[in-house]
Amino acid sequence: MNAAGIVLLTGYLLNYAFIAYILFFERNESARRFSWLLAISFMPVVGIALYILFSGNFFTRTRRMERATRRADGHFRALLSHQLRDLEILTERDRVGDGSHPLVSEYGSLIRMNILHGKSPLLSGNDIEIISSGSETYDRMFGEIAAARESVNLSYFIIKGDATGRKFVEILAERARAGVQVRLLYDHVGSIWTSRLLFKPLRDAGGKVVRFFPVSPLNPFSINYRNHRKLTVIDGRVGWFGGVNIADEYANRSPRPRFFWRDTHVRMTGAAVGLLQKQFLVDWYTSCDDDVDMESPAAHALFFPPLGGRGRANAPVPAPAPTRREARDSPRFPRVPAPRFVANVPTQVVSAGPDDARNDEIRDALIHMICRARESVLIETPYFTPDQSFFTALKIAALSGADVRVIIPGQWDKWYVRLAAMPYVEDLLACGVKFWTYPGFIHAKMFVADSSVATIGSTNVDTRSFSLHFELNAFFHSPEAARSCEEIFREDLAVSSPLTEEFFARSHVMRRALWNFFRLFSPLM
Repeated sequence: MNAAGIVLLTGYLLNYAFIAYILFFERNESARRFSWLLAISFMPVVGIALYILFSGNFFTRTRRMERATRRADGHFRALLSHQLRDLEILTERDRVGDGSHPLVSEYGSLIRMNILHGKSPLLSGNDIEIISSGSETYDRMFGEIAAARESVNLSYFIIKGDATGRKFVEILAERARAGVQVRLLYDHVGSIWTSRLLFKPLRDAGGKVVRFFPVSPLNPFSINYRNHRKLTVIDGRVGWFGGVNIADEYANRSPRPRFFWRDTHVRMTGAAVGLLQKQFLVDWYTSCDDDVDMESPAAHALFFPPLGGRGRANAPVPAPAPTRREARDSPRFPRVPAPRFVANVPTQVVSAGPDDARNDEIRDALIHMICRARESVLIETPYFTPDQSFFTALKIAALSGADVRVIIPGQWDKWYVRLAAMPYVEDLLACGVKFWTYPGFIHAKMFVADSSVATIGSTNVDTRSFSLHFELNAFFHSPEAARSCEEIFREDLAVSSPLTEEFFARSHVMRRALWNFFRLFSPLM
């Protein structure tokens, strides 16, 4: 046999070996396995390379990540144990008729799951402000960063070298020159087109800049496991998180915008900021060679300062007037909901990622919210290609009589994801789930159940967020916070258009064929 024959035979044997592995040893759901079988069958050898890089079954964590996670979780281990014991006592009291703990009665099982499964304590006394404008988020957050005194820790999926990105780096560099400890972590693939020269002023000023899971030709295997979190923690006392990255488009400031961008971000003060800080530290020490021990007294005092009083670091920057391009009464853009402030919100912050392949902590918590809902489920999401378990939860909730409403974009930033989403929308419409399309691109990730519990974070309704990306969501166990989120949802609903079954019935056969073809690959998107 000549060399070409040997190469061909080796390729076939590899193909068969990987097909056998997926059939007999792959533990993901059937739809996703079938998608990979199709890819490997139709693209021999190339499909294998794609499977290794993108399946989520290989090279998902490092020893540094495992060590950092153990140390960070250890900071809250005793509290988690105490809370779990107290929750069991309160749950037992509720069973015998003591109704003095409505939070436990309504969503005690979700709190328990987030304690056990998500390793997140329930922390009260948090003040949150929900901001529905990227422009306002930047104005407020940049102002607070400029007033930082001790530390600024930031983690972002996307940082672009446009006007917003340059201003962002300029403010951070000024703080670093003033002696503030600045740490910036950004995702290598999410910011793949961003030049490292953008961060030179910050490095020159003494700030630290690190890439998460950098990819190179010699180490391409982490390309699929991206840090999708958007976090800012200022002086250990003020936290920002949600859907807003650092780029002009999030604030509708692009010179030639493709569409109106609507997003949601949260400002938080209180003890739960420590949970944001904890997750930043895990990601930071995973990604750099810094040898500071997270358990040392000096590091502990810096990262987790006392939160007993409200000093100047906790004082919010006043909201500026809406910018000219994003004014709330502008005829060019939809009306943007005003910020909502809610005090004393019991909060759990749950992180998830491919480092724990058997656990989809955020997805499972979202499914719990949906299945527990008796009256309503409200969802805003920029992408909608749910896995089978999430799809089934929405279907059962709607068929059981809950009012399930979902707002998705009217204009999408990824055309192929829109094509893949349409069959899911059609199937759920037939089950009673109601869909609306926002006049632009809605990038918000918000869920509300029964006007009792809500969550905002970085998680989309797709397999990539549920299983392949490192994500973070805050769960607000507060009727006041849930009602504020409902108000935002209804304001967005008022400018959106309903998707009806008639739309799908009138769709051309070739369009439907295209939808169904792209749906095959939705588990990979």
